[in-house]
Amino acid sequence: MLGQQLHPVIGRDTERALLERLVTDVAAGRGGSLLIEGEPGIGKSTLLAHALAKADAAGCEVLTGQCDELGRRLPLSVMTRLLEVEAGSADPRRAEAALSLEQPQEAPGWTMRLLAGDPVVAATEQLLVLVDRLCASGPLVLAVEDLQWADDASLLMWRRLCRASVQLPLLVVGTCRPAPGRPELEALRRDLRSRGGQSVSLDQLPEAQVAELAGALARGVPGPMLTERLRSAAGNPLYVRELLDALARVGALDSADGRVELTATGRDVRELNALTDVIADRLASLSADAQEALRAASLLGPEFSVTDLAAAVGSGAGSLLRVVEEALGAGVLESAGSRLRFRHGLLKEVLYEAMPTPLRTAFLRRAAQELMASGAPVERVAELILPVLGTAEDWEWEWLAGNAERLVVRAPVVAAELLEHALRQARADDPRLPLLTAQLAALYFRMGPLDRAEELARTVLRQAADYELIGRVRWLLSTIGMRTGRYGEVVENWRAATADPRLGPVWRARLLALVALARHLLGQIGRARPAMAEALEEGRKLGDPTAVGYALLAASVIRSRHGDQAGALAVNGQALAEIGNDPELVDLRLILLGHRVIELDGVDRLQEAEEALVQARTLAERVGATRLSMTLVQSAERYYEHGRWDDALAVLDEVTDLPPLWRLSRQGLLALIGARRGQWREAAGHLDAPGGRKVPSGGPVAAAYLLMARSLVAEHASRLPEAVAVLAELLTDTYAHDVGNHPEWLPALVRLALAADDRQTASAAALAARQEADRQPKPRALAAADWCSGLLDQDPARLRVAIDYHRTADRSPDLGNALEDLAAVQAESGDLDAARASFDEALAVWAELGADWDVRRAAARLRPLGLRSGSRGAHPRPSSGWEALTATERHVAGLVAQGLSNPDIAARLLLSRRTVETHVSHILTKLQVRSRREVGAVAGSGSGTPDQRGSSTATAATADTSRPRSSSGGGTHRPGSGTPPRAAERE
Repeated sequence: MLGQQLHPVIGRDTERALLERLVTDVAAGRGGSLLIEGEPGIGKSTLLAHALAKADAAGCEVLTGQCDELGRRLPLSVMTRLLEVEAGSADPRRAEAALSLEQPQEAPGWTMRLLAGDPVVAATEQLLVLVDRLCASGPLVLAVEDLQWADDASLLMWRRLCRASVQLPLLVVGTCRPAPGRPELEALRRDLRSRGGQSVSLDQLPEAQVAELAGALARGVPGPMLTERLRSAAGNPLYVRELLDALARVGALDSADGRVELTATGRDVRELNALTDVIADRLASLSADAQEALRAASLLGPEFSVTDLAAAVGSGAGSLLRVVEEALGAGVLESAGSRLRFRHGLLKEVLYEAMPTPLRTAFLRRAAQELMASGAPVERVAELILPVLGTAEDWEWEWLAGNAERLVVRAPVVAAELLEHALRQARADDPRLPLLTAQLAALYFRMGPLDRAEELARTVLRQAADYELIGRVRWLLSTIGMRTGRYGEVVENWRAATADPRLGPVWRARLLALVALARHLLGQIGRARPAMAEALEEGRKLGDPTAVGYALLAASVIRSRHGDQAGALAVNGQALAEIGNDPELVDLRLILLGHRVIELDGVDRLQEAEEALVQARTLAERVGATRLSMTLVQSAERYYEHGRWDDALAVLDEVTDLPPLWRLSRQGLLALIGARRGQWREAAGHLDAPGGRKVPSGGPVAAAYLLMARSLVAEHASRLPEAVAVLAELLTDTYAHDVGNHPEWLPALVRLALAADDRQTASAAALAARQEADRQPKPRALAAADWCSGLLDQDPARLRVAIDYHRTADRSPDLGNALEDLAAVQAESGDLDAARASFDEALAVWAELGADWDVRRAAARLRPLGLRSGSRGAHPRPSSGWEALTATERHVAGLVAQGLSNPDIAARLLLSRRTVETHVSHILTKLQVRSRREVGAVAGSGSGTPDQRGSSTATAATADTSRPRSSSGGGTHRPGSGTPPRAAERE
């Protein structure tokens, strides 16, 4: 757009002023977003081109792109072109982004790969990181035309860019035609309205402005007859321009004395009643060779090279030079750097639509074959095949057989459509059928739906004879069973597989390793151990890292379950080393890292746990939405336990796609934080969400958070017996796994049961805590056992032991509750001074957390014992200003003030980029500023001073994760640190 000739902008004063204001704002560091809508030719491009020229002159980096109807099913195609992401880019940021988007090289031949995750989601994350880094260098303007044809992934990314523009020096502008049938565009409009974005709709120009435009183009005032003729343009600027050009081409205009009028011949020129008519008239003036070349060009996307055009036409590039020069001279094509494009999308559309269907099909088939032969990108070839699927012949399937794996990575939705069509068309005896089916099953395993993947996998079992393919399909079925929690089916699949002579020894060992995990999760430890040992032995004998890795995973979790945390961590590390970076084992690597986080956290090696979680999150961002969301939920769980509740809410807000058990954990965490903060309506909403009443256990997350939240809701409603009954489910076998990871939940049950005068349940909970500590003598379990017995026996010494642990281990939510229990025991014994000190410390902890319900409940509990909270209750944080920021937000604001991009802040603080993005949005709102520069100004003023120490404080805290804290500790710690700051540093 910057390179094209700028046509005059007539009228549109309001719209021009809006765009100029947005350009001025972004040049000053304040982002924004705008959607320009209107019919074809109404002036969207012209208005945008003028704004982009001003942005370029103001020193902004300006990037432009255009969507194309044929590319609508190719994910992110417009975005990669827009951001100029190329492996050979001279810009290291773009070259790095291109490298991160590259998928592992395909194995020789055509195989069924089980790469985890959605590559489109992973690519979106990498492109958003690139935008962040570009904005860190200066103001950036991104403009994309014809969003009505954008693929779904690009539209989703566009929406996220609009959201990000609130906090970045980023102006996001899009144009589109009215497209009432696309809900994604309506979602974009809603986003704009709700997040401060702008939208304008361009109307027809009034008659006076049509005359002004015609005068500027024809260099003279239109006469009466020309004015009458121009009424057929209906106020459409492009129509006016094309109509004048058409009349000029046939000599139908006469200019004299500053006036332009129709000639006598012009009065008889045929009517051109529609914009498409005048465009067709322009095209008709070209030679037959040029028209044929342009028809082929209309199939090649918004931009194309002369080489692409030569391949589509089937002639040499040299012979096309004349017709390309003719098209450029006639204003049909224009240069786009080293490539070409149509001057206006309507020129391309008219050529495409005017072709009879048989001719269009022939052009598409020939272009596809030529591009196949030239080694063009698979997505470009697929783009040409899709419109002619109904007439596909064997050559398409031969190409698909050789390129399905690559296409699955580049354009999974397109690959699914082509493969589904191939399955419908293939003969039952076609030898390629099992492989086609297996490829599609692997694709659906990656992107869903899983039930379709399972159906196709079972079909392959009936079709295939190849032992390798049989093994992969059996593996897929077992993996689906593990992912969906159907562990019994994993065992049944293994039994059926071992009875099948087509199964090779490698796949037998791998499936047996999964059986060991499934039996462990089914509670069949006695049968899990020998299965694990056999799988490990066979895997080592065969030299197979997959079997060895999964067997070692099973060995690690079995050791952990039996209290051998040191052994579990050692085996876990061994497994990570054994599997390396095999792309097909990325799912296993994420599982191992997730378990490693749990084990490290369980033995209070907090910094190492945080670093392992960062590794998992970084890897998950490249895998896709589901695994990334699972990792975010695990992050939120840690943040909750260590008192970083605002961080927990921030990452839970990023979650988009989760398996059922993980969804329950997310709901439970949201409900629990809401309940403890006294936000009962929000808590109830999460408890009533679909599936909220069904709370299974098992796996690396704790769905039992729902039990904790439901018990609090019942307690708040003074239904104490119900609160006890709900939480007593923790004592059942169903929750043995969760309680093993979270023994600190049992003291809450003891407290509730004693309050309800249910000593039997209280004693049972205390006994369970002691048995867990005997089975797994971790500090966390030992502290829980002391806490429970201290409550049950009214022993302040044991409670102090638990308190010292939670203070040192940075578990402020449990520290506050243990302090409350100590205050109650001390008050019961008559030691009111000690009780008051304990209660005051608990109130200080809760004030940091914003735990309003804990304060109210404790006050009601301790008031009859002679203790009152007085002025030390949990005062609400201000809603605006520097004091409104959480500890994490203050630290982030300090780094924003230093000019760091969101990805750099994320790396510094061991957070995800999207979590930082959420924090920055909150910072802008609370500080009531509009740009990162303004955040820097506030942080640099007197109120921002503490954050200038943030990095050094975090570093010091990280360097010493074992130092005991003062008795007034327990506040929210600075992100990236192993322990919270000392009391004197908190505020």
